[in-house]
Amino acid sequence: MQDIDSNPVSSEIGFFIEAEEVLELISNLCINTSTSSNDDDTDNDHHAHVDVDASTSGDKALARLRSIFDKYLECSTLLDSHLERIVTTLSSNAVGIAHAVYNARTNKIQIIENTNSETVQKDEDQIPNFRRLLSAIYSLSKVRGRKHIQNFLTHGACDVEPILHALRVMEEYPEDSGLNAQCFNWESIYTLLVWIGMLSLVPFDLNTIDSSIQIGSTKDPSHEMDKAPTLISSMLATAKRHLTDSGPTREAAATSLSSLLSRPDLEEAELEDFVMFSSNVLKQYLDFQQSVASTEKTMSIFLVMGIVQTLAAIFKTGSRSNLMERHLRCVEMVWEQAILVADKAAPKQEAGELVKSGGAPLLRKMLAKLFARVGCSYLPPKIAEWRYQRGRRSLLENLGSQDSNVASDSLEMNQKQKENIDDHTKYKHGSSIVRIPDQVEDSMAQLIQSLTDPATTVRWSAAKGIGRVTERLPAICADDVLDAILELCDDAENDNAWHGACLSLAELARRGLLLPKRLGEVVPIVVRAMHYDVPRGQHSVGSHVRDAACYTCWAFARAYAPAILEPYVPELSKAIVLACVFDREINCRRAASAAFQECVGRQGADNFKHGISILTAADYFTLGNRTDAYTSVTFYIAEFEEYRRPIIDCLYEDKLFHWDKEIRYLVSVSLRGLTKLDPLYFVETVLPFLVKYATHENLFVRHGAVIGVAEIVLALGEESDGVRLVDGGLLSSIAELVFSIEKARLYRGRGGEIMRSGVSRLIECMAISCVPMSVKQQVGLLDSLDANFKNPKEEIQEAAAKALSSVTRSYFPVGKQGPSERLQERLVEKYINAVQNEDNPAATRGYSLALGQLPSKLLAPNIDTLDSVIDCLCYASSPRTTIGGQGDAETRKYSIESLIRLCETVGLGHSPDQNEVYPAVALNSKQVKKIFRFLLDAAEDYNTDRRGDVGSWSRIAALIALEKLMYLAIKASDIPQDDIIHDDILLHPPPVVPPLESRFEALESGAEVKAESCFTMNEYFRQKNPTRAMFLDAIICSDILGAMLKQLSEKLDVVRNQAGICLEAILTKKNPVVPFVYDRMNLVEALGLSEHRVMNWSNPESTFPLVMRAINIDEFSHNILSGIIISVGGLTQSVTKQSSKSFLEYMRALKSMKQIGKISKMGHGKWFSIYL
Repeated sequence: MQDIDSNPVSSEIGFFIEAEEVLELISNLCINTSTSSNDDDTDNDHHAHVDVDASTSGDKALARLRSIFDKYLECSTLLDSHLERIVTTLSSNAVGIAHAVYNARTNKIQIIENTNSETVQKDEDQIPNFRRLLSAIYSLSKVRGRKHIQNFLTHGACDVEPILHALRVMEEYPEDSGLNAQCFNWESIYTLLVWIGMLSLVPFDLNTIDSSIQIGSTKDPSHEMDKAPTLISSMLATAKRHLTDSGPTREAAATSLSSLLSRPDLEEAELEDFVMFSSNVLKQYLDFQQSVASTEKTMSIFLVMGIVQTLAAIFKTGSRSNLMERHLRCVEMVWEQAILVADKAAPKQEAGELVKSGGAPLLRKMLAKLFARVGCSYLPPKIAEWRYQRGRRSLLENLGSQDSNVASDSLEMNQKQKENIDDHTKYKHGSSIVRIPDQVEDSMAQLIQSLTDPATTVRWSAAKGIGRVTERLPAICADDVLDAILELCDDAENDNAWHGACLSLAELARRGLLLPKRLGEVVPIVVRAMHYDVPRGQHSVGSHVRDAACYTCWAFARAYAPAILEPYVPELSKAIVLACVFDREINCRRAASAAFQECVGRQGADNFKHGISILTAADYFTLGNRTDAYTSVTFYIAEFEEYRRPIIDCLYEDKLFHWDKEIRYLVSVSLRGLTKLDPLYFVETVLPFLVKYATHENLFVRHGAVIGVAEIVLALGEESDGVRLVDGGLLSSIAELVFSIEKARLYRGRGGEIMRSGVSRLIECMAISCVPMSVKQQVGLLDSLDANFKNPKEEIQEAAAKALSSVTRSYFPVGKQGPSERLQERLVEKYINAVQNEDNPAATRGYSLALGQLPSKLLAPNIDTLDSVIDCLCYASSPRTTIGGQGDAETRKYSIESLIRLCETVGLGHSPDQNEVYPAVALNSKQVKKIFRFLLDAAEDYNTDRRGDVGSWSRIAALIALEKLMYLAIKASDIPQDDIIHDDILLHPPPVVPPLESRFEALESGAEVKAESCFTMNEYFRQKNPTRAMFLDAIICSDILGAMLKQLSEKLDVVRNQAGICLEAILTKKNPVVPFVYDRMNLVEALGLSEHRVMNWSNPESTFPLVMRAINIDEFSHNILSGIIISVGGLTQSVTKQSSKSFLEYMRALKSMKQIGKISKMGHGKWFSIYL
């Protein structure tokens, strides 16, 4: 393979990295071919063995070739440099086999060489290898295309009859031939039909290479001709038979047949007969449309498609003069039938729904091609002189060349073109104006109708056909065509019409048929199409329209000179940039980026301001992420004043009211970031607009307006004087917005849940920004949030909880005496009573979540209030607590989350919120140990309901809470950390403070020495301040690690993963280092944490062996055993298999080491023996 650096100009050779492997695989196929033909001297057994090996190696080589070629489906041009060698090698070997099989089966060989039956049988044995070669050619044509492969097939005159004969053999060859489905008959037939299409172009009279005629001439020509079909008739009959196929062979047969019928020596004799045959088939098809014989109708549709495809190919490759002069009657006959078929096949709209009437999309696509080519045949083969021609195009010149002469020449040329645009108003051929035949009008009418077809392929073919026909029309007729296309861009038309119109406009622009004087009408329509989005139920249509509009802009950039497009650049640039960053679909954003890149490159950076900078930020990859497009990319582009206001206007006037809720949230986030760039515009224009629409009757509009106001108010609050910029009346309207929504009863009916979450976000943002409110309004906000806490939707409760946290911290000030009794009753006591006494699970969930969001001024004004809150949350988190007679997993999970949030808010030992304004107490050692105990109890929650193991939610929350509380306890205990860790190495082993019983035992046997050792070990974790309480001890630490190890050995992947993450953090975290870890070194080594690798704890295959290594630590063996037994008895096959394997390996290891005591201790000597 050629090195890339050796030929930098043609570097694509190096990109086909499997080139050498492909050539080797092809040589293997060819070796199999030669091996099967050179076994004359071997015995039968050895010959059979060689055939089996050759067949197997051939199948493997073909399978590997397919997999390699399929990798290049997206960029098939990388194969071009090796294409000729690959195809030539395959086709030369295939044609060799075709010649051998043909010679073995003809009477000529039998007469001259008297070949026996064994030789014939040997040649027939090469057919499997022949099929492999043809399948390899097909797999390559599938990737690169039939037209590229066809050019490299061998095309000697001597190959015509062998290839035709091989095609007949493949038609009769059985499909089940023992090749393990690596190649199929239809692939061989397809390749041979394509090959015949190439061979039909040989520059000789086919009768001169027809062996049947030569044989007949030696005897009685007339008699032989009657008995043996000629080569021409055989080729035509064979191709016709495959016009009824339902697969790709029909396309190959159509192209082959069109090549034959386009030959000068066959056009006179055979074309008219084929046209008559086609007319009869189309007539029969029209008759079938009115019959009830559905089976016959289904069978005939493939033949009709083959006929139409053949006719379209004939009008493409045939001679126009011959068709329109010698065979005009045939053309008119086919034309009339094609019009009728198109009318029958066209989908009709009834009762607002599209009903397919008698046709298929592929048939309509072929008809569109036929109409375009017939229409072109009726017009002179001359491109219109009136079309716009841009002239010389230079990217270097457009990007701002410093050569003043080049620049002046370019401007002069553009100005000259601009002045002479209207001079070419007529298309003349010779000295007379061309008369447009009626058939051209009919074809154009059919093509414009096809622009509204439901199938994209039909619309695309129609658009290209319109461009080809318009190229040959006079200017006045082209204007009529453009007017008809623009009529499709109407609000009354559906999305298919808009899409077809955009495609056809792009085709006209590419060909210079859309004159600059009409751009004033076209550009606004294209801009509308770039924002086309029509909601339908739970989705919308229009992404294909927007994509086509971007393609149209791309075509404009390539077609017109900068001076021509300059008046429309502001409108186009803004529309393209907005589509780049704000379109919902990723393909549309990337299409808009490609269009903008083409505009900047072709039209120049002077026309498209800041084009290079925008393209650098909004490239193919950054626009792939929708969130990044709406945030970081948008903020960067908005730095340029030319795009700032259009971006803001598009967001708050259009995108904020999008049908997709996620888009509305992203737009609100974008508005929050943009507010800082132009706060006055938001205050004076955007906010009043959105406040007015916050109570709109449309759900999308009012929800978007509410969250938009929320994010803008939040952004203004983050600025030093942001809220002060807002007018007093507008600020009052914002403060009353929540109550206006409630008064309008917008929480009811469809979309009420969406509005509740949006209003909660509005309350949160107003509280963070400290929007002035009266006491009545503040209490009203609490009432609104309380109503949301009772809603069963989880997202509504979480949004209300966040809002409550902001409201209680920004409002309701507390004095030195603490919160008032009324405020405590309104919040803390109300929530506690609801959690303890409510029978509605939704209410207990919401209020338990709300308790964790309150500030320390309400949670801990005194020790009694703090105790009551802790008791309430511990009670609600218990696995044995019931609500209305049944347990509720969500309440338990929210209570656990609120417990740890309370610890973070109130603090351990001293309150982080302590100040002189109001009192606040902190958690003491007794309360912390109580919370530890209840969290450990929650880690044993195995409650289930119809949803499955819902207790796992509590276990996961408890694991997270235990880890966080450990860090808080270590920090509050004031344990020094400086001399424990140095460069990832423990300078002194962490202490293990023994329980009281162990200390008594130590005192009894060498009390003085062992006590001194115990105190020495604990020296490095002695408190800095002895007056502080200890919130963490060895017993709690061992219990926490044991609970986590148990969850690490359990059956649920998500629980196991969370336990592994927490354990890894506790054992390896440097700041703070967790003390009192029993046998830390061995535990770290057993879990593989000393290797500093990324662990996937959810993978049972890697986790369970590590856990079973840690079971040797006596302190945690019971916990690990408890968890592993649950996993062994689980329902998931992967977990059960890996846990059982690891556990039994451990038990066998104990037996081999004769550790019978451990086995007896674990299983009491009863049931483990059955596994050993």
